[in-house]
Amino acid sequence: MKQPELGQKIQDLRKQKGLTQEELVEKCNINVRTIQRIEAGEVTPRSYTIKTILGALGYDLETINHSSSDREHQLIEPEKIHYTIKTLTLACVFGGIYFLLGFPEFYADWSRLTENEIPYPTTVYIVLKVFTLISLVFFIKGFWVLGTELHNTILKFSSLVLILLSTLIYIYDITSLFVEIIPMEYFISAMSISLGAIGVLFGIGILKLKSQLGNTALATGVFEIVVSVFFFTVILAWLGYILMIPLILLEIILLYKAIDLIKKQRNF
Repeated sequence: MKQPELGQKIQDLRKQKGLTQEELVEKCNINVRTIQRIEAGEVTPRSYTIKTILGALGYDLETINHSSSDREHQLIEPEKIHYTIKTLTLACVFGGIYFLLGFPEFYADWSRLTENEIPYPTTVYIVLKVFTLISLVFFIKGFWVLGTELHNTILKFSSLVLILLSTLIYIYDITSLFVEIIPMEYFISAMSISLGAIGVLFGIGILKLKSQLGNTALATGVFEIVVSVFFFTVILAWLGYILMIPLILLEIILLYKAIDLIKKQRNF
């Protein structure tokens, strides 16, 4: 453990024992000025001095270093573990639902764009859109929670924007059945560019999870950026739609891995 964390830790342990600096000096026979400078983080003491002080406080250096290392590698704060696991588990479930609903939704949207007609009754189409949006919101919420708990501002922000943007898109999808404000081809282009732009940011946020979630986050982040670039070009958006199939699966796997790591942290 390095300064100033070491000095703060010694000060905390001393206060837990109810000792003043002078009383600690009597126990370890070290100059009071040295104790003061160590606790203030002004000097880095020799290992012998640290062991002597910790011994007087009833601790050993190995235990202190071990507990410090455990805290540094915690994925989520202990008091938030239950909520985070519950939210991420729900996100995985809704991610699977969103994945399955994507096939009939894509077929309906493709028919509407190329043939100007919907292959399902209007009511069925609306219900499909509503349930797809709900599943998408809960799915992306999992990444918003990860961004919040891991202090990943990019992931947190892009997840929120993605939820809001998707909501607006689905609302327009439904309302355009009755009132077409702008031609569908213009709407599709604007949607593709917007999703592409925020998707790149979302992918960067996922890449920042690499230190906690390893190569799974790396692969998912890179894949997200590539797919988003395809959407942004509009012309290659069709390829982006195809690659969304493995991308969604990768995102679900990433959330599942996050759940697994959090459970190990709590020794479930």
